[in-house]
Amino acid sequence: MNWSSWLNEYYNDELERADAACRRGESVYDALKWIDDPYLWNVLLWKEYDGFKAIKAAIPDPPDAGTQKNWSGRSGMELGAAVIETYRLLHDKLRRHLDKPFAECAVLDYGCGWGSVLRYFMKDVPLRNLHGCDPHKGIIQVAQRSNPRADIVLSDSLPRRLPFNQKFDVAYALSIWTHLSPAASDTCLTAVHDSLENRGLFLLTVRPPAYAFYEPIAKLPGWDQQKIAETVARDGFYFYPQSYPVDGEMTYGETIISKRYIETHWTDRFDLVDVGMNGISPYQSIIVLRKK
Repeated sequence: MNWSSWLNEYYNDELERADAACRRGESVYDALKWIDDPYLWNVLLWKEYDGFKAIKAAIPDPPDAGTQKNWSGRSGMELGAAVIETYRLLHDKLRRHLDKPFAECAVLDYGCGWGSVLRYFMKDVPLRNLHGCDPHKGIIQVAQRSNPRADIVLSDSLPRRLPFNQKFDVAYALSIWTHLSPAASDTCLTAVHDSLENRGLFLLTVRPPAYAFYEPIAKLPGWDQQKIAETVARDGFYFYPQSYPVDGEMTYGETIISKRYIETHWTDRFDLVDVGMNGISPYQSIIVLRKK
């Protein structure tokens, strides 16, 4: 796709004005908050077009393609095609359930990686209100280099509290609870809960019970689809440990969490207010919780 031709055909006048605003030193939020087409925003973020140099300079650069692929399995506009659908789904849930305008919210990306999703919210929320954390030192350093003006910091793998001196109106965690053990899940959930304002929203992804029969994952040694399905039906939770121990416990692997488990084990801290399917990644179900 010739993205330069597409931008000039449909948005040249608006982008010329935004480019002038960026040359004057206006923030990404102030210069580009008018954008309501998420696909236009997606094209601008990945910078695979000519012209509008001030907009390009104002938007943080993604890391190199190799880092993107190592972390996310894809890079560039191919990665953007997946991320934009997640962004649209999060945006829809926030619009439906927030008690105040999103632009006024303090937002946390829990497990932000290099910031692939965090930067999508730069046109919706002033940068001073965007925060991210991750326990992997290497990827945090990448995120800080890619977006040096954002508040992106290192966190513990099993945090008792998060490394911020403030509370958040919104937190989200993508592909985190899809990998946590029961104990790690509960520890991290409590840490996020404690970081939220009253009635704050927490949006996270979980693997649904159907993941037991997802063929690519069935190749794992000992992955018995029928037994796993029976375990999920009985307990609501299945954890297949991988990686290395943290504090003496295997905390990372492949995790399935049922809606019944959430209703039984998490509603002491949160109300379950909504769920949703990510059409481009149906094994990443969106769960929307509100802090009690």
